[in-house]
Amino acid sequence: MTEGAGLDGLQLRPTGTDGWRSGLSPLMGAGFSAWWRTNQWVIQAVLWTLVINGSVAPVLWGDAPEGLDVFTLFGVMTMFAAIAVAILMQEAIVGEKRSGTAAWIMSKPASRDAFMLAKLVPNAVGVIVTMLLIPSAFLLVQVTLAGIDVSVARFVLGAAVLALNLMFYLTLTLMLGTLFDSAGPVIAIPLAFAFGQQLVTAVPGLDSVLPWALVVSAGGSETSVAGAIITGQAVAAPAAIVTTAAACVAFIVIAFRTWRRTEL
Repeated sequence: MTEGAGLDGLQLRPTGTDGWRSGLSPLMGAGFSAWWRTNQWVIQAVLWTLVINGSVAPVLWGDAPEGLDVFTLFGVMTMFAAIAVAILMQEAIVGEKRSGTAAWIMSKPASRDAFMLAKLVPNAVGVIVTMLLIPSAFLLVQVTLAGIDVSVARFVLGAAVLALNLMFYLTLTLMLGTLFDSAGPVIAIPLAFAFGQQLVTAVPGLDSVLPWALVVSAGGSETSVAGAIITGQAVAAPAAIVTTAAACVAFIVIAFRTWRRTEL
């Protein structure tokens, strides 16, 4: 597993841009280059295309347990990608604080907000494209070849819900990187949450608001939120979309505010 987009070796030069945008362009360029000018995107895209499509293939083409829904299984498999996102991002902030790269960049004409945006945006785009968009495109082709009639529009909306789940873990890990100076809690907390959600869903109401409901059947439904959207069923836990999106926004706000006050 490769690490999130790093900024080592970056050359910053004055651009005439002041305020929060100072240094944004070169920092963003370095962040995107770490994904798209290396083989990282190829590795991630191939890996998750094989994982997701290989997992649903027995349901579509072979003998699978009766009642197993292909689109709910699709969502469940993206939970492994969510865990990978936390692993991928654990060193995005902590590693550069520890190596001194963050302090060096902050001594240049670069704002702290630009630094955080260069961690958030390139990694978010890289994760969504390689871990979800490309694998989903192959899955849509496979489902169509298997003779399952699915609306492309609903499939895209369902995939967007799964992308929201990935962003929950990316923004959570990013925030934790600003709060801690070691990678231990930064990776442990998201993993504990990912696996611990299923333990607390027995509490009435919680199963309908946690991100878990986006990818696993909850709220009395036989399918997940994403699965229900793709198949045109009633969504049993719509609140999970709202709470997950709100959590992502909160994590981003906390990350930016904490980073502005961090001593390097």
